[in-house]
Amino acid sequence: MLSGKPYLKRALMFAFGLKLFYLLLGNLLPNGWNGIEHVLDVFARNDSGWYHLISREGYPTVPPAAWQQTPFAFFPLYPALIALCRQSVLLFTQNPDLVYVTASFIAHIPLTWLWVVMLFTWLETMGMEPRRIFVYSIFFQVFPYHFFYHMYYSEVLFSILFMWTMVSLARKKYVLLTLAVALLTLCRPTGIVFSAGLGLWILADNGWFRILKEKEKIKQIVALLAAPGALIMWMIYLHFHCGDAMAFSNTQSAWGHAYTWPWESLFAGSGWYVQAVSVYALLLLLVAYLLFRKAGSGERLFVVINALFPLITGTVASYYRYFSVIPQFYVRLFTVIEARWKWVAAICMLVNILLYYVWVSIPPPNPEAWLTY
Repeated sequence: MLSGKPYLKRALMFAFGLKLFYLLLGNLLPNGWNGIEHVLDVFARNDSGWYHLISREGYPTVPPAAWQQTPFAFFPLYPALIALCRQSVLLFTQNPDLVYVTASFIAHIPLTWLWVVMLFTWLETMGMEPRRIFVYSIFFQVFPYHFFYHMYYSEVLFSILFMWTMVSLARKKYVLLTLAVALLTLCRPTGIVFSAGLGLWILADNGWFRILKEKEKIKQIVALLAAPGALIMWMIYLHFHCGDAMAFSNTQSAWGHAYTWPWESLFAGSGWYVQAVSVYALLLLLVAYLLFRKAGSGERLFVVINALFPLITGTVASYYRYFSVIPQFYVRLFTVIEARWKWVAAICMLVNILLYYVWVSIPPPNPEAWLTY
């Protein structure tokens, strides 16, 4: 890491510069500027309100009713971080329009720093040189839709934890690996799918049953069991808290989620947004096939599982968010476009700005109480 310190500093400067750019641009876009007290609101849209609600009030003490949207759909780690920062903000202001967005902004400062540091740490364990990592960090952040890594969403925290998982696995730090996959699951429910995918990756590349003779591989598989262990602990908590251990699953129908075949989620609706995201999802899947068709069987299996799993939920609306946390895809894509990365990054950034315009301006912000503490 010391040899790459200058490039690490540049990567940090770019990440925080991009965050400032989104802040300024967002307030210049239609429906972006709502007064000085709401200058940070451009980072808070859609599901951000649920994280706010959990960080302020916790989870309901009654199970979710049928077709009722509830906070149970969102796992606790990210809103717990916001709640921790909220206590500090409350020491300086009680303004209900400032507390949540300020607490979230404060939380994302160390998260952005840690994301860049973990990116360098992980890719250096894979043998990538610091300059290439710096360029990759630019490419990833300007990739279409990746502006929400700077929004009040949990993707950046999930990405940090997954890179921590990969570093711990590579360095054979199994206590840290156990903690990483447990936190990964408590961050987002797909954490358990990622952990299962890693387990299958290890099994596929080392012989499905031959690993029983390898002590190190057994330790890796045992450490990954912390993921279902964390989910079970969360279910036990929910059972005693609200009387429904499966509350996080039973509330999903209110968002139109219903288990189905992956292809049935595509183009399932007449709205332009679903149609556009469906096309984008198919494009990502096609590129993934081309990138990984000659990869190792374990890595292919990991990518296939995590690329297709979000589609079995019956909706494609947030597919780009799920796909954004599969770093193997973007690393392989980067190796293909690296020679022309400046042109690709410029085009991606223009598309990203257009998508950010949609995020900020369409639909206009509503006066609901989710921005209020």
